[in-house]
Amino acid sequence: MKVNIKSIKEMGAVGKAVRKSQDFDQRTLGDFSNNGINFVSQFENGKSTVQIGRVLEIFEILGIGITLDLPVPFNTEDKKKLTMLLEKSGVNIVKDLVLHEHSIITSDH
Repeated sequence: MKVNIKSIKEMGAVGKAVRKSQDFDQRTLGDFSNNGINFVSQFENGKSTVQIGRVLEIFEILGIGITLDLPVPFNTEDKKKLTMLLEKSGVNIVKDLVLHEHSIITSDH
C-alpha cells in the first residue's frame, strides 16, 4: 500500500497505525528498534525534531519501506546526470516497469 506523506505528523500516524495493526505496544517497538518509549510516543505524535535515523529504525522493524518521488528532468542529459550522481552516491535506482519512470529506493527492502 502506498501512502503520500506531507508532514512528520502524517509519518508518525502511519507508524502508529502499522504498529497497532501488528499488535505492538510502544514499549515493545521501542525495545525492538533500540529506541525508548518516549521517542516512539514523540514520533507517533508528530514531534518535528525527531531524529530521522531513529525513525528509519522504527520503520525497518515495522516493515515500512521508504521511496522518494524525485522530479524527473525533461532533458535527456539532465536525466543522465541525475542518474549518474545518484548511482555514484550509492543510491539504488529501480526502473518502474509500469510507468517507465525511475523509483529511488532508500532502504534495504
